Amino acid sequence: MSRRSTYRALATGSFRKAQFWAILGAIVTFSISDSNPVYLILVLGGVCISWLTSVKPNKPVSRLVINTILMLVIAIAGVEMLRSGVGVAAFAVFVALLLVVKLLDLRSSRDDGQVLVLCLSILVAAVLTSNSLMTGCMMVLECILLLRAFLLFQIHSVVSMGSTRNARISKPARIDIRSMMIASGFLCALIGSVVFIVLPRNIGTQAFGQWGSTRSVSGFSPDVELGRAGFISTSTKPVLDLTVTDRNARNVGSENGSPIYLRGSVLELYDGGNWRRSVVTRVPLSERIMHYQPYTTLRNRGSQRNETWDRQYEITMRGVSDGPVYLFAPWRTVELRIGSESMRIGYDFNRGIFLKDGIGGSFSYDVRSVNEAYSDVQIADDVVRSSTVPTSIDPAIAELAREVLTEVGAEPDPAVRPIAMDASVVRVLEMHLRTHYQYTLDAQPVPNGEDATSWFLFERQMGHCEYYASALTLMCRSVGIPARVVTGYIASDFNPVTEQYVVRESNAHAWVEAEIAPGEWRTFDGTPPSDFHDIHVPDPSLWRSISRVYESVEFMWGRAVIGYDSDTRRKLMGDTPSDFGLAKWGDRVISRIAAGRAELVTRAGLVALIVFTGSMFVGLAILRYQSIFAVVVQSWRALLERIGMGFRQRVQPNQQLHRLETAIRIALRRTGLPKPDWMPLRSHLEEHQVELEKYPRLNLALHEATDLTRMFFQLMRTRVHE
Repeated sequence: MSRRSTYRALATGSFRKAQFWAILGAIVTFSISDSNPVYLILVLGGVCISWLTSVKPNKPVSRLVINTILMLVIAIAGVEMLRSGVGVAAFAVFVALLLVVKLLDLRSSRDDGQVLVLCLSILVAAVLTSNSLMTGCMMVLECILLLRAFLLFQIHSVVSMGSTRNARISKPARIDIRSMMIASGFLCALIGSVVFIVLPRNIGTQAFGQWGSTRSVSGFSPDVELGRAGFISTSTKPVLDLTVTDRNARNVGSENGSPIYLRGSVLELYDGGNWRRSVVTRVPLSERIMHYQPYTTLRNRGSQRNETWDRQYEITMRGVSDGPVYLFAPWRTVELRIGSESMRIGYDFNRGIFLKDGIGGSFSYDVRSVNEAYSDVQIADDVVRSSTVPTSIDPAIAELAREVLTEVGAEPDPAVRPIAMDASVVRVLEMHLRTHYQYTLDAQPVPNGEDATSWFLFERQMGHCEYYASALTLMCRSVGIPARVVTGYIASDFNPVTEQYVVRESNAHAWVEAEIAPGEWRTFDGTPPSDFHDIHVPDPSLWRSISRVYESVEFMWGRAVIGYDSDTRRKLMGDTPSDFGLAKWGDRVISRIAAGRAELVTRAGLVALIVFTGSMFVGLAILRYQSIFAVVVQSWRALLERIGMGFRQRVQPNQQLHRLETAIRIALRRTGLPKPDWMPLRSHLEEHQVELEKYPRLNLALHEATDLTRMFFQLMRTRVHE
């Protein structure tokens, strides 16, 4: 059997199976971490096609085709890099394309090793993309598959160098491989656990940039654009975790409690169905963004009110993209405490807006607020109502608001109505929207030329929360009450096991805040309560119970693994264990690079020039004085030969013996029984003794040759001892 056929037999062995499962595991792991089923389908399809057409029948594609495909892959990667930069997703796509191409060109064990390295690269991309529980479980499984593939690859690479007729892994060998895999995995897990506990997190976070971030598509939108057609998604993907405690650190969350409104963006400007942030909330925040150290507490220093907090909200964002993101908080927040990571934050306590800028990913922060929902508002007789934001309101909307108030006996004219009645007026308008309109997630396009809010109130008469918030805000403003639209999330899904709320993308919501007295803003929501409950409060079904178990495990994963920081390490191990100065060293290196890039580049260029010049002069000197160096080298060689004569006699082969061994190899190859390089000659003869009996003269000559070889080595050993 030829070497090619032998390699074909190996291709269907244990290593090929392990290699395929390692490739499959890497692709599935990244698809889960990136939440990208398209990546899974396309890459897995390409891998299967390459496997069935090239790997399994052992028919590599021609070099011309491979080089053409590689040039195409590089061109695609270059265009993607120029379009969107070098990100983790683009890197994973590029590596997947290389993997598919490499499977078409498996010609040696080195190519198989490169395939495993590509799988490892995809695994690294998955780690940089997401740190969810599902990704962690897939990581553990893929590490086991890769470890098994690498162990079998070592056997495969050794066997492929020989010419064995039938390469099989026996049962004892399988047991040994399994034992080695368990021992290696346990050792790696032990070392990784020690490193995880001892070293702090977030070393080099700034240096990784977008490579260390995670992407997440949130249901929250900082602006409202009514009239877009489509069906609003009810994705259950978690966005953040929330724990609510009182001043005594007691958990006050409950399954049947009132929903918690977490504010994000405050919208005050309205134009034909679109709500936007005012210039006051856009520009000053971006200008006041500053860098704050971990565990910094921000307070509203400009307030003259007695603001004693009564609720603390511990919030953990599951994963956000790079750039400005909103820090969700209840109204009215009086303190914001940064978590274990430094942040760049801009804030406005008066409007309750907090903006974080910089690298994305998961992070935590705490906010403390004053619960004003049930507090009494003291209104003096001479107080003046605040003016509303100038808004172009459809006269039909203003007329509807006046009619609704007149029906219940409330005064619609703000010049006549006392300020103390404003809260009741808003409640009347809120109740009208709840009882006379239907809730739907099916968003229909608004006819051209019509105002989206007017179309909702007088024609469509059904819509989602943004329509209700827009209508209630305009109706309040039409009767002289300042109001604004707020977008954020609703926290109502409480897990009694972990005692925390899980906020999902489907919990994105829009509501209204109205000023019922100067400086006193309260939350109002025109969405029908029954529909609100169906969307934001989960049903107590069997699937919900299973989901809660998974969420409990995921919460513990986030707290114990993802949320493990320097503060947690200090609480666990005290101040005795050290990080060996790696954190300070990393920050110092990053600071030097950020502060003195031009100087560092100049120094690096100067050092490179000195090294190049010195190497050139040394090379010229060696060429110039080659004869002198040759004499020195010969002298040292002669000295070493005299010292190690006995060793040289042992290792230098006799020329006659070498010719005899070559002749034996040729004779065995002609009989169809070639000897592998790794097998001793006598062992090979004993294994194929039955086949060699067909050639009596050759068999006799081979045994005489082995006897001659044994006598030669005995003679060499005798000379060495003498």
